[in-house]
Amino acid sequence: MCNRSRGWLLFLALLLLLPLSANAQTAVNAELTRLQTDGFPRIQALLDLHGEQGQFIHGLEPGDVTVLENGTSIPVEALDEIRGGVQFVIAMNPGPPFAVQNSQAISRLDQIVAALVGWVRSRQGTTIDDLSLVNADGTEISHAAKPADLLPQMLQEIDARNAVPSPDVLSRAINLAVDPTPRPGMGRAILFITPPLDPQVGPALDNLVVQANQAGVDIHVWMVSSPGGYSPQSANQLQALAEQTGGKFFNYTGDETLPALEEFLEPLRSVYTLSYLSQVRGSGSQQVVAQVNTSAGQVETPPESYEIELLPPDPAFIAPPLEITRKPPEDDLDPTTDPPVEQYLPQKQPLEILVSFPDERMRLLTRTSLFVNGVLEAENRQPPFDLFTWDLTDITASGPYALRVEAEDSFGLVGSSIENITQINVELPAQPPLAWLTHNLPVISGLVVLLAGAVLLMVLVIGGKIRPTIPGRGSAARRRKDPVTQPVPVAREPAPRQRSSWADRLHWPQRHTAPHAYAFLSRISETDEQTMNTPIPITSEEVTLGSDPRQSMLVLNDPSVEPLHARLTHLENGGFRLADQGSVAGTWVNYTPISQEGINLEHGDLVHVGRIGFRFTLRQPGQTRKPVVKPLQTDPERNP
Repeated sequence: MCNRSRGWLLFLALLLLLPLSANAQTAVNAELTRLQTDGFPRIQALLDLHGEQGQFIHGLEPGDVTVLENGTSIPVEALDEIRGGVQFVIAMNPGPPFAVQNSQAISRLDQIVAALVGWVRSRQGTTIDDLSLVNADGTEISHAAKPADLLPQMLQEIDARNAVPSPDVLSRAINLAVDPTPRPGMGRAILFITPPLDPQVGPALDNLVVQANQAGVDIHVWMVSSPGGYSPQSANQLQALAEQTGGKFFNYTGDETLPALEEFLEPLRSVYTLSYLSQVRGSGSQQVVAQVNTSAGQVETPPESYEIELLPPDPAFIAPPLEITRKPPEDDLDPTTDPPVEQYLPQKQPLEILVSFPDERMRLLTRTSLFVNGVLEAENRQPPFDLFTWDLTDITASGPYALRVEAEDSFGLVGSSIENITQINVELPAQPPLAWLTHNLPVISGLVVLLAGAVLLMVLVIGGKIRPTIPGRGSAARRRKDPVTQPVPVAREPAPRQRSSWADRLHWPQRHTAPHAYAFLSRISETDEQTMNTPIPITSEEVTLGSDPRQSMLVLNDPSVEPLHARLTHLENGGFRLADQGSVAGTWVNYTPISQEGINLEHGDLVHVGRIGFRFTLRQPGQTRKPVVKPLQTDPERNP
């Protein structure tokens, strides 16, 4: 029995020790707040760490903290302790208990004011805190940087005997405490000095507790009372207010020593800032927990979450060519031989793209790829990622070619552009007859030999030198002599004789004629209006100009250009009409703004789309617009 008793006692001791161990692990209070995603994937946050008595725990190293992001363990990149100060509000809510005097005729209000003034004078010369003072009569001092700025309001005379306490003073103090802090990492606290309140204000106090907890505001309560002069329910409400918001409750009857304000303000002036590299690669809500190793054991912060939107990059071509014409080199034309199509010009076409990030989070690119008709043509794995060279040497046939570009960022997200159609025309030179005969000489020689043999055979047959034997000729002669088997002739109309020319039987090579552009837009240099770049052919019945590749065929990369800026239309009479599409910078023809109704263009007109200038030319120019000279108008009063 003795051994069994000892066993039960040991078991009960273990049961009693388990809660103590759990309490030891939860003695440290850690909180992770203010997660910032501006520099994503680098996430920054504040780590608040206090001991069981409310003291701030100093001396943490980066290796003491680990971040759990969506359950994935990530080391902390940086951990620094900073002193941001405290945003502190004193809420004075006087009532009749404030006017009670001691044996030296000093009221409780005077003792409280003396304690506050002493604290203010001890903080002279410091500007680390943000201070405010709220009185029940509606006066207040908001966000003072110098403690001395509170003295005039503190020393103001208050009629406490006739004052009516109200929780509205605390509501105004919370509104000041939740204002944006002048520096990151500042703590928030309120000192609420009040007599016991009416128990009926309990629901209002509950709402203030929720508001304070959402903003991280500690509310410390000094209840000024007289023994037996208040109900226990009133005291319990104020004590719960302090405990539920992380503050401390103190009941002052005039004989106690008032607590030192620095006891609960100093721990709020320090905080840790940490940063880590997020592993998130998709949009949505993300959960973060910090694991902190302290001398009291490991503690975890309550889960915090942040929202992130990550979208794939959006690549687009900048002014892609609408038409490319490949021709033989002019300095290497031989009338007897054709140069290989690989030597046609141009052999290469430079392409430029622009990659934007719809989620407005700039990041590095790891790859850009160019596809032609769905086949990978070129790829960039190193900068520059916005330039491609399209090899045209293998293109030997005219037709449309679909261009598309892909971009992959450092997050592994891949975005693709829309397909841009480029018409390529391969102009084959017309072959002279001599060159054609030389090229087809073996075939022609064979045909001549066959024709000569056929003529010779026909001459021998007609001359009787060769009598071909026809199978079944004897039986056919007997059938012709039998009157029963003779066929009855039927009259038929003679069929029209068709004449065929020997020239029609020969296949002559035809020259492929590629479609031509109706007009051209030549980019004008910004430094010299007479200097023009490679003309842009206009081959479509309608061409839209703008900065958005989804809305515009001719993409212009300039801040002055709207997503859909202007529209160029090919008219039935062969002319062109240019119309603005409601842009801010406007569309100009010969330095004159045009409306959305548009204006007909003529050969040689100067066109400006925002700040980008073009010279408009027709393939078959007609009449050039004549300049209009207006006489200078003078003021008749000044120049009679």
